[in-house]
Amino acid sequence: MNRERDRGVEPASEPAPFGTAELLAAVAGARRVLDAGCGSGRLTVALALSGAEVTGFDTSGARLDDARRRAEGAGVELLVVEADFNATLPFDDALFEAVTSRLALMAAADPVATLRELRRVLEPDGRLVTVVWAALAENPWFAAPREAIAVVLGDERASFARAFGRLGDPAEAAAVHVAAGLRGVEASVVRGHVVRADASEHWELLSRENGHFRRVAATLSDAERDAVVAEVEARLARYREGDHLSVPRALVLVTAQR
Repeated sequence: MNRERDRGVEPASEPAPFGTAELLAAVAGARRVLDAGCGSGRLTVALALSGAEVTGFDTSGARLDDARRRAEGAGVELLVVEADFNATLPFDDALFEAVTSRLALMAAADPVATLRELRRVLEPDGRLVTVVWAALAENPWFAAPREAIAVVLGDERASFARAFGRLGDPAEAAAVHVAAGLRGVEASVVRGHVVRADASEHWELLSRENGHFRRVAATLSDAERDAVVAEVEARLARYREGDHLSVPRALVLVTAQR
């Protein structure tokens, strides 16, 4: 079943990552929660702040250290474990009441196998909620700057984040959950906007907050940076609303049960 939600216009900076409110609502009341591919722990900490006993796992020890520091700063406790959802997870069967995953499933080597493993650690009737980016066409905030890099610097310099948009069609995302043996599968689109003063601000914030763009930006001369920003400006011109840009973004949210 596919539904569509409209989140409206989002501020330039958010207290929690895009899609977090929907994830929290989908697992509300669950006590033992696993956050799969937790990265630096932004969702993991939000889950802990909501009252859950949270375990997060990721393949990057450095990002797990970031998660620990974020939890300490927020005054919450959580357990983080170095593990890979492309392999057997170090958790007992039916250990968790809910499993979440934000922007990780699209990078799985075999999404169905990964979901089967996440299903294994869920208790009967436990809830599984995943979020991935919708297709690139629905996310010009990301697609336009990457296209601008390709135009100015060449395709090779823009050959990053190729998993972006994978499983980004609700029907496709729902199908892999069904194939993994999950029940009650529902997929929906969560929509919002990134609001920026102009393309220069958008590029600067991307370069600061997104590792892919940060690595590219670090190599640019002033002339190359100006050319990239000009190309981004041209590509985002259609989203200008008065004195600011309001650039669409969209996620695919899937809810299911064991």
